[in-house]
Amino acid sequence: MPIIPIKLRFLLIAVLLIGGIIVSFMPYGLAWSWLLLIPGIVLLAGYFMFGTLASASKAVQMNDLDKAEEQLKWTWKPNWMLKMNRGVYHFLLGSISMNRRDMTSAETHMQNALTVGMPTGDYTAQIYLFLAQMAATKNKMQVAKNYIKEAKACDVSEPQVKDAIKQLEKQIKMVPKGHQRMQAHRMRRPSRPR
Repeated sequence: MPIIPIKLRFLLIAVLLIGGIIVSFMPYGLAWSWLLLIPGIVLLAGYFMFGTLASASKAVQMNDLDKAEEQLKWTWKPNWMLKMNRGVYHFLLGSISMNRRDMTSAETHMQNALTVGMPTGDYTAQIYLFLAQMAATKNKMQVAKNYIKEAKACDVSEPQVKDAIKQLEKQIKMVPKGHQRMQAHRMRRPSRPR
């Protein structure tokens, strides 16, 4: 299915709605105006239900993060989107933040995506994997293991996601328990004044 660029979509919505209103004032125009109004209303409703996720997802797949972020900014009211689409919206923002090494923002968006809900188990498992990695970097190994359990409980169909779950679980099991406490202890020790 072709993706209509967002600026063209807004132009089409305006032309169809304004054209339909103008035609309705012409003689016998009320009946004909619906030929313009209905497609305009459908495009407008589609924008509010789906936002700019299709074009942003395509940009993320092409690794064009600036374009993806720009497309997501065109989503005027993310809270008006369908529930699962709101989850994907936060997932995409989290992915962009993660690629830009802004882990705090990425973690917030991924948590929001989980709270709202995701359309497939693959997306949900990817979020749990990200959160497990974040917990592991903070030496919260039990939290990381819990997130991996959650990822394994998801209905995953993508072989890459299944493989990623196995690899992360294997890496976390290889971390010695004493090493975890030692690093956590080092992080809590205040630095000495110079």
